[in-house]
Amino acid sequence: MCFSIFKKKTVIPEPVIPDPVIPESETIEMTRADFIKEMNKQGIKAFSELTPLDSTVRLASKAELDRIAPELVYPADWYINDIYDCEDYGLQAQLDAGRKFEITVRLGLGNTELGYHGFAITLDRDLNLWLLEPNVGFPWAGVWFKDGENDYHPDKVFI
Repeated sequence: MCFSIFKKKTVIPEPVIPDPVIPESETIEMTRADFIKEMNKQGIKAFSELTPLDSTVRLASKAELDRIAPELVYPADWYINDIYDCEDYGLQAQLDAGRKFEITVRLGLGNTELGYHGFAITLDRDLNLWLLEPNVGFPWAGVWFKDGENDYHPDKVFI
């Protein structure tokens, strides 16, 4: 009887899913297979070439990538070793780029001076390769850069 005072009615709110932000510049679509071929030209292998993953990708201009970059960077204090670490930051950027901006950004992996590392990776409409560090704890976080800059050397992409 005395436990009844501790019972609370739990109300779970409905999730709020924001409307997607329409990209400010024109995007192009290409097949997943062509995206993998373009990455292979850059020396980056796909984790898997199997389906049923997305059959097409949507690429934006470099200007559009620069516009959304700050939205794909997350607090350093989210980091939990082996729980929510570098590849999780990269995956978060991948998910938010698609959900918020309808643009394809993927988790990339490769060597850095700190060791093997996860980050965000994409191609622009001109098929230039761009990398992004999504953890604000890095001084170059939130700015797209080229292979080799900041000592990042990607070799895999999750597509």
